[in-house]
Amino acid sequence: MKSTPAALFGAVVPGVAGAVIGSIAGGPLWGIPVAAIGVIIGVTVWQLGGGLFPIYITTGALSGCLLAVSLQGAEVALLGAATGGAMGGFLAVNVRMFSS
Repeated sequence: MKSTPAALFGAVVPGVAGAVIGSIAGGPLWGIPVAAIGVIIGVTVWQLGGGLFPIYITTGALSGCLLAVSLQGAEVALLGAATGGAMGGFLAVNVRMFSS
C-alpha cells in the first residue's frame, strides 16, 4: 500500500499549481476549481505509479525560476518556473521509461 504523505505531496503540488494558474488566468474565484482539478490529476498520477513525478516537477520549477530570475530578473520568474516544471515532467517520464 502506498503511503499517505506521498499521496498528499502528490496532490498538493498540482493543486497549488492549479490555484496559482487559475488565479492568474481568471481571477481569484478561478483558483479554487482549478486547484481541485490539479488535486484530481495529482492523485490520479500518484495512483498510476508516478510517485516521484511531483518531485521532478517541483525541482524543475524551482530550478527554472531561479535560472530565469538570475538571467533576466523577477519579471520572468513565472515563465521560468513553468518551463522548468515542464522540463522536470519530461525528464520524469523519460527516467521512468528508461528505468523499466
